[in-house]
Amino acid sequence: MLIKSLVTILSIKRIPDNEIIHEIEKQINKSITRMILHNIRQQIKKDSYDWYMKLGSNQYEYLHEFKERINEILWLQEKHYVIIKNNEHNPHIQQTSLAGLHKLNITLSNYYDVAPVIGK
Repeated sequence: MLIKSLVTILSIKRIPDNEIIHEIEKQINKSITRMILHNIRQQIKKDSYDWYMKLGSNQYEYLHEFKERINEILWLQEKHYVIIKNNEHNPHIQQTSLAGLHKLNITLSNYYDVAPVIGK
């Protein structure tokens, strides 16, 4: 699962395959080949398709998943507020947390913007 997560994150960032392979080896001490990397990507695509089909066939499941993402963002926002409050004398930590909070606010705003069309 950790390898899949790394491959997903690094692929989204358009990191070349050889650097992905090197990063996996560096972070989890496991060597993989290009063929294994290809197979992992294929599995990620299959998992995504299966997830999409499951959500597409059941509107309530999709709405539940959407609500869970919103709840996760709200929880993360609360954590950032705590970090900001508890680090009044450390502006660097506050600034970093504020930047994270800002990104969460934008994501949450985007979710609320699309929410009205989900139930249609």
